[in-house]
Amino acid sequence: MRKVTTVENPQSSKGKRFAVFDIDGTLFRSGLYREVFFELIRMGALPEKLHQQLADKETAWQKRAHGRAFGEFEQSMAEIFDEQLPNLKISDFEQAAERVINQHKDNVYVYTRNLVKSLGKQGFFLIAISGSQTEVLEPFAQHYGFDYWVGQQYERGTKYFTGHIRKTHKGKDKFLSEIIHEKNLSLTDSIAVGDSGGDIDMLSMVEQPIAFNPENNLYQTAIRNSWKIVIERKNMIYELEKGTDEYTLSQANSH
Repeated sequence: MRKVTTVENPQSSKGKRFAVFDIDGTLFRSGLYREVFFELIRMGALPEKLHQQLADKETAWQKRAHGRAFGEFEQSMAEIFDEQLPNLKISDFEQAAERVINQHKDNVYVYTRNLVKSLGKQGFFLIAISGSQTEVLEPFAQHYGFDYWVGQQYERGTKYFTGHIRKTHKGKDKFLSEIIHEKNLSLTDSIAVGDSGGDIDMLSMVEQPIAFNPENNLYQTAIRNSWKIVIERKNMIYELEKGTDEYTLSQANSH
């Protein structure tokens, strides 16, 4: 299994405050893994028919046919990708990941981009935990100054992947617990930002959870637990905070 590569600040991380971010849909406006999949098809490294297999679910998502449409589209893509791994050249995958970073690395949300930058300047230990593959997550995380990252890992053979996968889109709280223990980080003033139900356990661990553009499951959890909710739409950022009886729009910033 390919070891997760990390980059750390030269100063000790002992007792440091930390902030942990989901990436896809939270910092990156799309999905890094999704962009790699489509890039591999454009390159001819994966057959075009794979895209056609997704057509119905992609259309249902684009038409917002029902509340589960995007999740079903993502799940189908992941299953197809996983099935194709033993037929995928490592060199092609690395080339696709490099192209995605070169073309799309700046396609990010303003709120979370600025938050990452601000917290980094304040000395927070910055962590990215993502369901996207390490090969595309690593250069993205480096570009935005993260100190540590965890991404999906594909076991490598000589020229092709073996098909064995270390999944990271769920159980993010367990990965975070390991990082906190390994780096001896402090939960005091800790921050977590995520956009989906898969981030709930991770957000539950910290003192300052932020539900960013949350899907319904996360939104309902944030409401029940009085977490901050932030919405970025067009050139406006809305922060919702718990009042006496209900959530209210506490701040609206343009960018």
